[in-house]
Amino acid sequence: MIKVENLSLKKANSDADYNQVDKRWVDTYKGIWKFDDKVALGLKLFTGEIKPSSRPAIIMGKTLRDKRRMFLDELPEELRGKIIKFFKENKILVVSDILKGRGGLSANWMLVTRYNKNDDTTTWILKDINTAMNFFGSGDVKISPKGSLYIGRITMQRKGGTPDPTKLQFKIKPCELFELGK
Repeated sequence: MIKVENLSLKKANSDADYNQVDKRWVDTYKGIWKFDDKVALGLKLFTGEIKPSSRPAIIMGKTLRDKRRMFLDELPEELRGKIIKFFKENKILVVSDILKGRGGLSANWMLVTRYNKNDDTTTWILKDINTAMNFFGSGDVKISPKGSLYIGRITMQRKGGTPDPTKLQFKIKPCELFELGK
């Protein structure tokens, strides 16, 4: 008899901040989560997949912090509200999809390893995936001070960098899981 357990592994240095857990095009998430065209438009303006300059009626003469994209707090209230409402109403689905995944390779466990450069040691914590999802998903859905979105302890932001700077990215601070071991 064979029993298979799938593991999500996050490696981090003790001074590390964020770790990407999922990154895809907005339309890919739209296909998975079935949000409407308005939410997709807002998210594409947020990631820069749609350039704000192509939608002058949405910019309404605002001076944007970054001409390549709009931060969530720069979006019109209607779009911003739809995005927040979607993620509040679908929080469990979103957290499950980005941390656990779907199908035969969905994770049963989350293992976080933390390397301490100062004393050249590695510590680790292993939690069942439901505990990890409850931990990282706990908290409000709200706009961050920098104009991204918090979904509990998960941050949704524009990918940035290369090669795919306009994808939607979800990040966690994996070392926070060690708080459960105290």
